[in-house]
Amino acid sequence: MATINLKLIDSLAQVILALSEEEQTLLGQRIQQGKEPLSSSALDQFFDELSTLPPDPDQLSLEEISEEVHQVRHALWSPS
Repeated sequence: MATINLKLIDSLAQVILALSEEEQTLLGQRIQQGKEPLSSSALDQFFDELSTLPPDPDQLSLEEISEEVHQVRHALWSPS
């Protein structure tokens, strides 16, 4: 049985939750297509579509995302 990396899952969840609704939808579509390996053209198409989305007014800055990641890591790895 494979070991579940809960820290990775939690970190990924934080990143996904920081995405806008449109970005989450696009990610969901890509995950559904994930049964087949992503080709470089599919990846290029993903980034092309992503770049055409309007800016998210609620988008966190890199500093804010970094602080969120820091807080999650602290919560996960600090002794209880």
